[in-house]
Amino acid sequence: MDFADREGIMIINECPGVDIGSYGFKDELLEAHKTALTRLHRRDKNRPSVVMWSVANEALTASPEAYGYFRDIADHMKALDISRPITMALNKPCNLDLAGEFMDVIGFNRYNAWYVNSGRTDTIIQNVKEEALNWHKKYNKPVLMTEYGGDTMAGLHLSPEYIWSEEYQVKLLSKHFEAFDQLRNESFFIGEMIWNFADFNTAQTYVRVGGNKKGVFTRDRQPKASAQLVRKRYWALAEELDSVTPPDDLSEYVHESHAKYLETGLPDVWVTSV
Repeated sequence: MDFADREGIMIINECPGVDIGSYGFKDELLEAHKTALTRLHRRDKNRPSVVMWSVANEALTASPEAYGYFRDIADHMKALDISRPITMALNKPCNLDLAGEFMDVIGFNRYNAWYVNSGRTDTIIQNVKEEALNWHKKYNKPVLMTEYGGDTMAGLHLSPEYIWSEEYQVKLLSKHFEAFDQLRNESFFIGEMIWNFADFNTAQTYVRVGGNKKGVFTRDRQPKASAQLVRKRYWALAEELDSVTPPDDLSEYVHESHAKYLETGLPDVWVTSV
């Protein structure tokens, strides 16, 4: 977090509250949850990089008990810090959710073309746009997509793209980027976060191949093909929003005419499709 403070990276600081309600919304859980939030706030309240608090991730917010539970959690967090907005990563269907009412910003997790409509990258754009709009219509609050992505085995290449291949992860992320660019024209949509930066270990289960492989980097921080896509995406956004100059190595040499077209401002995709 020292690095984030120094470099101006903004953090949504989340307490370790995952799958809240899986074993019921008991009073003991509520008190433990409040304690975790209090400790998180005490530790990081003076961090300039912290711009928002996230009170939970993928809780059972469609349960009737969730309404009172997250009302109390929101009240507790606001009593600790009225200066920062609060959010949580919601994953229950929008029409069933009972917790978003108490958040300042709506965050939602959805794994389109992975857990939902596996292999159907053609469904991503419409589904992302519709869900973001539905959350905004329900609560009239800013919306961000807090998780999306798909598992990828580094070195697995398949054409046409197929789930678990590097090509599939690139396609999946690219389709989300297209949806986000369309949503940026809507004032309510404020951002998105890829899951995940790097692969990580998990408990042994038949749905995991050596852990969670949704990273754009491997566990030892080697880039997958998607990392190159994300790098180009972020530089393009930086150029548009902050007028920065992208580095030269974003476009590798392919033909003598390539440099000429780059100088004229014509898109790379036109050049490389010749």
